[in-house]
Amino acid sequence: MGCLLNGRSCGRVHCRIDGIAFPLLAIVGALNVLSIISFDWNLFWLAFLLMLVGSFVPEWTRKKYS
Repeated sequence: MGCLLNGRSCGRVHCRIDGIAFPLLAIVGALNVLSIISFDWNLFWLAFLLMLVGSFVPEWTRKKYS
């Protein structure tokens, strides 16, 4: 929830992207913990890092605030 709230109030591009992506990734991680879905945790962390770095690309190439 913190990511969503910060993404709405901050206004920076990476906060808006991460504010949506990280809670979704957290749900996927919880489903994995509950054995509803199954995948390797290395894939989870790879997705996390790709989202994190990918969310900064628009700021590096264009603008910081939406």
